[in-house]
Amino acid sequence: MTHGTEDVRPPPDRPIVKAGAQGDGTVDQASVSIQSLALTFITTVAAIWVLYVGRSLFVPILFGVGLSFVLAPAVTRLERWRVPRAAGAAVLLLALIVTVAGVGYRVSGQAAALIEELPAAARKVNNLIAQTTSTESGAMAQLQQAADELSKEGTGSRGPQTGTAVRIVTPSSRVSDYLLTGSLGLAGSAVQVALVCFLVFFILTSGDLFKLKMVRLTGPSLSERKITVQIIDEIGETISRYLRTVALVCTIVGVATWLAFAALGMPNAALWGVLAAVANLVPYLGPTAVWTSAAVVAYVHFDAVGMAAATGGASLVITGLEGMLLTPMLMSRAARMNTVAMFVGLLFWGWLWGFWGMVLAVPLLITLKVIADRVDHLEAVGELLGE
Repeated sequence: MTHGTEDVRPPPDRPIVKAGAQGDGTVDQASVSIQSLALTFITTVAAIWVLYVGRSLFVPILFGVGLSFVLAPAVTRLERWRVPRAAGAAVLLLALIVTVAGVGYRVSGQAAALIEELPAAARKVNNLIAQTTSTESGAMAQLQQAADELSKEGTGSRGPQTGTAVRIVTPSSRVSDYLLTGSLGLAGSAVQVALVCFLVFFILTSGDLFKLKMVRLTGPSLSERKITVQIIDEIGETISRYLRTVALVCTIVGVATWLAFAALGMPNAALWGVLAAVANLVPYLGPTAVWTSAAVVAYVHFDAVGMAAATGGASLVITGLEGMLLTPMLMSRAARMNTVAMFVGLLFWGWLWGFWGMVLAVPLLITLKVIADRVDHLEAVGELLGE
């Protein structure tokens, strides 16, 4: 036995495997890919759950941020004219509230009249459907007649029957319950509107404060801060231009619908103009709901298929011209997305947040597209959303 190193080599029939080596590494890569996919899936589900649970918090915040994007250029212009930001923001918010309240008060009487006509309109539509689908000489009518005759013969053969009459008493509805429920809902809506107004006011008065904070949080690197500034500026400019364009287009659609319906003799034409303007905030679905509803109401009111076709056709022509000519001409290229991505986004955010989700869907998709176009590993998302 020598004092040198001992011979500890394995026998020839035992393979030598280095520690940590597993073939060509494909097993490790597959394992990492599966773990990454699982982590991404869990994160996505958790984010969707948080957005759904916190919709009463996120919707007012996003709505306030979007409204501040619309009013920010006007506040900045007033500041250049030596008007303090707080005073300019307060004046613009007050003017917006007065305008919305004035339009709502103006059409409130027409809205009440339309609501009172809804039961009669529903009965008339039901009668029309029943007359259209009823066929006295059809097979279903003959089967129904045979069933009635059999029931009469069965009742006559059994003779008179005695029984205990059962009286179903429905609880009487109290007006105070409806008033209480409506008052609570109105109070909750008023509180949310007030919170949104305060949020918009604070964002407008803060100026570039949050922008500077976001730049500082990105890190000490000058290139990272530069990219962050570019993303924030592009998001603000794109969202601001998009929302201003939408406000202008909705106003044009509302006025055109009002004038067209008034020329056709449609009752509550101003109310239909407001409904068309608000519904135009939701692409595709909103205008479709307006022109179909207008056609049904016109048929019920005039009792003529021609007037229903003229009313629905006028609304369809207005929204069609807006969608094919006006909006593409006014919309910036950064805010343009393909139809499939926009429609899927509408369905997703509508499922998540309801009507307000469909209203906020396009601004959220635009924000995601702007970020994806600037970040390297999100280029695929930007390409998917783009035209």
